[in-house]
Amino acid sequence: MTSYAALTDDWLRGVVAAGFVPGVRARARSALEDLLEEFVAAVRAEPFDPAPGRRIGAELVDLRMSAPPVLGTTVHLLAGRLPALLDGDGDGERQRVLALLESLVVGFVAAQRDLAVRAAEEMNRSEKIHWRAVQLDLQRRLQQALLHRPDTGLPNEQHLRKTLAELGGGRSGLLLLGLDRLDELADTLGDDRSARLLTSVARRLRPLGILAHLSADVFAVLTPGTTGPDDVLKVADQALRLLDAPFPIDGHDLHVTAHAGLVERPAAGSDPDGWLHDARLALRWARQDGFGPALFDPVRADEERRRHHLAAEMPAALTRGEFTLYYQPLLRLADRAVIGVEALARWSRPGDGLVMPLHFIPVAERTGLIRPLGRHLLELACRRGAAEPGLLISVNLSPVQLRDPGLVASVADILHRTGLPAARLQLEITETAETLHHRPALAGLAALGIRLALDDFGTGYSSLAVLATLPFTEAKLAGEFLRDTRRRDVLGHIIDTCHALGMTVTAEGIETPEQERLLRELGCDHGQGYHLGRPRAGLPHSVPLAASDRTDSR
Repeated sequence: MTSYAALTDDWLRGVVAAGFVPGVRARARSALEDLLEEFVAAVRAEPFDPAPGRRIGAELVDLRMSAPPVLGTTVHLLAGRLPALLDGDGDGERQRVLALLESLVVGFVAAQRDLAVRAAEEMNRSEKIHWRAVQLDLQRRLQQALLHRPDTGLPNEQHLRKTLAELGGGRSGLLLLGLDRLDELADTLGDDRSARLLTSVARRLRPLGILAHLSADVFAVLTPGTTGPDDVLKVADQALRLLDAPFPIDGHDLHVTAHAGLVERPAAGSDPDGWLHDARLALRWARQDGFGPALFDPVRADEERRRHHLAAEMPAALTRGEFTLYYQPLLRLADRAVIGVEALARWSRPGDGLVMPLHFIPVAERTGLIRPLGRHLLELACRRGAAEPGLLISVNLSPVQLRDPGLVASVADILHRTGLPAARLQLEITETAETLHHRPALAGLAALGIRLALDDFGTGYSSLAVLATLPFTEAKLAGEFLRDTRRRDVLGHIIDTCHALGMTVTAEGIETPEQERLLRELGCDHGQGYHLGRPRAGLPHSVPLAASDRTDSR
């Protein structure tokens, strides 16, 4: 069922609940569906004209859907839900919907008035006075429908926006409480008991501050006069405790869980859109983090916006060939001979220079772009390596790529097309708990003749018993092991253990001559780091300068 179909069904239920609907129910639904299509077409029309709203309001009356609550239900549903279903500028769509609803009300009232005028010939003065009372009641119901939720009677988002815009001086806090899995609970309970549950939630939260009900599963608590974020955090903790207690409905104890996002700031010159946007963002963080209330953090928000911008730009950047590789030499420590390179991803982003992988690889992993990006970078590295006989080409492989069932075939295809011998390709796989669960992929890569390196070895995920069963030929020691030379014995034991498992050992992050000397004494096979050579666009053709001749150590 589409969202528009669901809205039509809810509209029909609201009309039926408001009063008698003539004819067959399916015919009434079809009529409402036609009116909704007219309303959506009027919202999207260019130039915009709210006049069709009058006709739609009059047609409701002509269809004998003329009970006053019909108008309240119509305004509430269309004002509350239609803007979210329309594509385009959210604020612009909302204003168009409200303008059409105002015109609809005029048409509805005008049609009612016409009916009254036609009936006035047979009505006496007392009937006319009664109609005036009906009009006043209709206006009151319209005001109630526009600014309050029908299920709980609480102020709605429009009402809260108005309240936020009118905040005076001092500071205020806004808390949003999102109820978890309310849709599933509503399907189990039915509409009547679900409405009673929401009413019970509202009753518990009411003493905490100015309460509003923004959507079926989101409540808001506005607390003016705060002195800092701690005040709102205390309200959030209290609200979560209140909701933690069971709700007795029809002899059953129903349990509700919730998350809380909050904003606390000076109230003067308040922007309702900014308040609600930031509070909703904090609520999303709370749901993502999975623990405790989340306070809006502008630094985290800026970082998230930056990641969104990167994610939006990356597909086109990949198409334009903006992703490239830098190469850092891998040295045999015994004689400082260059035995290979590690290919390191870089993004040559116009206007920003080189973007480091720390900033875009996690974004690519979250969006799934890491698969085509990884294939592109692997092919670049293999083509470059095929033109440089004798060098080992080491390329990082994301754990996300290991989940790809076509990974082994893809790597085999790249080796075939580039002409790089499999024995000269090394794939570096970070040591994580997930990595150890991809035995078939690891075995398939090893069967191609590719070397497999366990990157960041020693960070605590793998046991020796598990490691001995996996086809790794190289262990790359995490740079943390070199920062404290007092751990010489531990480092020596790790190197000896890796050798006993049949693996060669590469130490990453070598930054000083002392670290290089220590690793050589301990029998470490290979090394890389700023002391031995920085990443650069081209492949190295000679042994780096001796440590005493270098001036670029980190």
